[in-house]
Amino acid sequence: MKLRYILLALVLLVPLASLAPATDGDTHLAGDAIDVTHTSADHAKEAVAKADVFVGSIKSNKYHYPSCQWAEKIKPENKIWFSSSADARAQGYSPCKVCNPP
Repeated sequence: MKLRYILLALVLLVPLASLAPATDGDTHLAGDAIDVTHTSADHAKEAVAKADVFVGSIKSNKYHYPSCQWAEKIKPENKIWFSSSADARAQGYSPCKVCNPP
């Protein structure tokens, strides 16, 4: 029974693969090398290093990732932006314990 579902899925999905849009080079297709030597934590650190953007409130001493639930509650007029975690710490801010920025 399970084999039937797998075969049905393959029959339906294989033609869709030929309809996929052209990639811009960021998508890994079959045959492309995928880096398995780095953990997801390494990739997260790289993403943070590339973004280097954190937000805090002028009314508190915490800094957050912009996507943090607490950062989203900061009024726009109270937001202060940092280019790095070192920048935030130098200004007396400490990391949020919910989103755990570096």
